[in-house]
Amino acid sequence: MDSTSTASTATQSAARRGERILVVDDVEDNRQLLIRRLRREGFDDIVTAADGAEALEHIARQPFDLVLLDVMMPNVDGYQVLERLRAAEKLHELPVIVISALNEIDSVVRCIQLGAVDYLPKPFNATLLRARVGACLEQKKLRDQVRAHLTRLEQELAAARALQMSMVPADFPAPNAERPVEIFAVMEPAREVGGDLYDYFFTADGRLAFLVGDVSGKGIPAAMFMARTLNLLRVMCSFLLRDGVAAAPGEIIGRVNRELCVGNTTMTFVTLFFGILDPKSGALAFANAGHDPPFCIAKGAAVPLAGAQGLALGIDESWTYESGAATLAPGETLCIYTDGITEANDPAGALFGKQRLATLVASQDGAALATLVGAAVAAVKDFAQDAPQADDITALALRRRA
Repeated sequence: MDSTSTASTATQSAARRGERILVVDDVEDNRQLLIRRLRREGFDDIVTAADGAEALEHIARQPFDLVLLDVMMPNVDGYQVLERLRAAEKLHELPVIVISALNEIDSVVRCIQLGAVDYLPKPFNATLLRARVGACLEQKKLRDQVRAHLTRLEQELAAARALQMSMVPADFPAPNAERPVEIFAVMEPAREVGGDLYDYFFTADGRLAFLVGDVSGKGIPAAMFMARTLNLLRVMCSFLLRDGVAAAPGEIIGRVNRELCVGNTTMTFVTLFFGILDPKSGALAFANAGHDPPFCIAKGAAVPLAGAQGLALGIDESWTYESGAATLAPGETLCIYTDGITEANDPAGALFGKQRLATLVASQDGAALATLVGAAVAAVKDFAQDAPQADDITALALRRRA
């Protein structure tokens, strides 16, 4: 052996010292033979078991990278070991190579069906042992890396979801004499993060600004565009709705639209309903950028609030947005939603639809807003049954109090 081969073998052996192998065989000579050959390949951390019961005890106490498992053993045989490992859901992370004589092919097939990843014939062949063991350990290493990466990704997505949910209001103050308006909202992303958004805040002169939006697409890109949209709206409102300034909703979302169009090479867009309500007079000014009109709920009926329809934000920076006007009488409710509700599918592919939503929210006229919104979300989930949630679900309701 030349110096290069010697160095390569030493490096390989050093890399394998951290891999733990469990050898299970009721014949002492077979165990010793396997141990000697494994050590020649550089594996130092080898544990042995004389039967299946002892093997299961070892596996319960410490982690292994590979199990070499004899089939025919007293007490607990190889089949029973595989069955118990499968029942404990360990086989997806612990590879098992079955040790079997060549005339036990039916046993090999059964073991593979039970979850073994490969087999070694008796008598053992050093080259075949090296190939089978090396391949199994390499596959486990790759699976472990993928599993670790997925775990990190899940943790990051969970953190991103928490961060995104923290961006929308979660506290809804009770109405009072100065602010006689009630508000409540719910947002449930279809994935870990989503593209829906809602917000509300009171201006310096006591008016209530509120909005609901829906970004095209799903997942992380939509969530990032959602965050950008929400931030732009808050910034624009802070400048255009301060003391002495009373910009119309159309002007505000027009400025947001121009900013969203800048550098928007992906052509991502967001539909948005934006309103400003004077709780005392009921005067409502609003603008609609391609969003479904909200329902105005009064006297047991739900009617869409028409007017001021415009293009979704982020598409055409030259678009001019109109502002609409309406009056919300005491006791009347406005319900704004995203199409994750109306376009939810049942298992047969039918849509939940606007009419079903209108009927439902009308039936909740006078109920607490949390009840109204909760009923809408629950109805969608009952309608969808086991069908996966295809889109983000968001609903915001506000009611003017007398």
